[in-house]
Amino acid sequence: MNSPFFDSSKEIANDFLQSIVFIDDRAFISEDPNHHEFNAQQITRIFGNSKKVCAVYNPKSLEDINNLAELAKKTDVTVLDWQINIAEEEVENEEEDADNDDPRGPHTRKIIREILSDPLTGKGSLKLILIYTGELDLPGITDEVFSDLQALTIEGLQRGDCCVFTNNIKILVAAKPASKDGSGESKFKHNPELSSKVVDYDQLPEFILTQFTEMTAGLLTNFVLQSLTAIRSNTFRLIKLYKKELDPSFLSHRLLLPNPEDSKEQLIEILSHSIQAILNYNETGETTSTSNILEWIDTKEFDKKLTIDKDKDLNINGAFIKNWITTSFVEACKKQWVASGFSDEQHAPLGKFTKKERELYKTASEFFIGQPADDIDSEFSILTHHKSNLKQPSSLPRLTLGTLVKQLPIAELQEERFFLCIQARCDSVRLDELRKFLFLPLEKVEGNSKFHFVTEDNSKFIRLNIVKDAFELRTIKFQPSEKSQIVQAEESAGQFYFKSYHNEHFQWLADLKDAHAQREANNFATKISRVGLDESEWLRRWSN
Repeated sequence: MNSPFFDSSKEIANDFLQSIVFIDDRAFISEDPNHHEFNAQQITRIFGNSKKVCAVYNPKSLEDINNLAELAKKTDVTVLDWQINIAEEEVENEEEDADNDDPRGPHTRKIIREILSDPLTGKGSLKLILIYTGELDLPGITDEVFSDLQALTIEGLQRGDCCVFTNNIKILVAAKPASKDGSGESKFKHNPELSSKVVDYDQLPEFILTQFTEMTAGLLTNFVLQSLTAIRSNTFRLIKLYKKELDPSFLSHRLLLPNPEDSKEQLIEILSHSIQAILNYNETGETTSTSNILEWIDTKEFDKKLTIDKDKDLNINGAFIKNWITTSFVEACKKQWVASGFSDEQHAPLGKFTKKERELYKTASEFFIGQPADDIDSEFSILTHHKSNLKQPSSLPRLTLGTLVKQLPIAELQEERFFLCIQARCDSVRLDELRKFLFLPLEKVEGNSKFHFVTEDNSKFIRLNIVKDAFELRTIKFQPSEKSQIVQAEESAGQFYFKSYHNEHFQWLADLKDAHAQREANNFATKISRVGLDESEWLRRWSN
């Protein structure tokens, strides 16, 4: 039985899902002696009734396979036949020939590999793929896909009951509805446990929606899906708002600017404000409203104790969490304290509750997962203060305000050093000669020491603290690119590096959001601008 939260998540997912693509070599063929036929007309009608854009393709050549693999990257859900037979064509080399000699779904496996190996649509994004087949050996197909994808070194790849999955990828193997053989018996009569894997045509929209919702039913994911749905619905309104008739006004604006190239970043900022307005007007933040959070809580189990006093533990259950959300931590503790029979409300130790609340900032997330939560806390904090989370693989980072870097040690005994660039943005562009850049040193911290930033280094989260002493400030010379007139990183083995004038190498780690970077630059400026005076100690203390 679905929960209210899953049902509301399903509605959000249904609004988001728009495009379903089927690739099947039996499409548009009226009869199939092997009962592998695929009724394209019926499928498109069923998905049309579900208000989804559905396209069906019947590939005829290797070129079609390659083109459809690219197309599949752009769709919300891809549905593939397992055995796709095409006209024989010469392949370019023996390695490709060897691949095509494998009789077990070579073209389907190729399309899946193409989708999941793409840096944008693959490992780092959400993807649902359905293998919809007339074959009998569904577990065997699952094993083939799993073995094939292991070569891609996809993190967290697992094999389940007719599915291959990670936390963001799901590949399902389901049977077509041609379920009777010549004798009228079910084709799974020898494997009755697979009968549940048969999905009729009219069940496909609901089946796909449910599977997709199982991947996305969460507070934050629902917010993103609803936000993207709002943006999709307003796409053509945005295009109309930024109509071509405004080009002359934009051009005159650009020409009048002291630095015309600034107009490019201005446009990005203006458009981002328009998108923000769409999200606000559509109230997409309501997906994380109190009522939705309470429904989310009902889907979780809580079993944690909170020690307030000796031999007096509060049971952190769903009721406690709900009280915490709707009132306050202290009120939730008080209610649980009284319910546990420790005292009445008048004698509840409110001061101890308040003290416990102040200590919770380090471990509050543990209440919701029942185990240490440093990794997810780090990941969420990165969402709030990094702007490079969705950096495109093809783009090279530039050195500017907010760039986090790690200086690579030259000798084995040297330690890694970390820096935050605080060079003003206007001093980081239009460079035609050697330029000094300002950096605040950062120290890597462990344990419970205070820190300012979290970032990833070698796939591990590290915590960095700013060293704010003025004498620690460092200036480093860089030669800008003659073409772009900025200091741009170079790529090597999937990493990005800035090389200084003195041949020091600084690995790019992240770019902080503008406001966060500016805050740290301002804090440092305040630090070095403080005034030291010789005055009466009696007067100084009275003034503080």
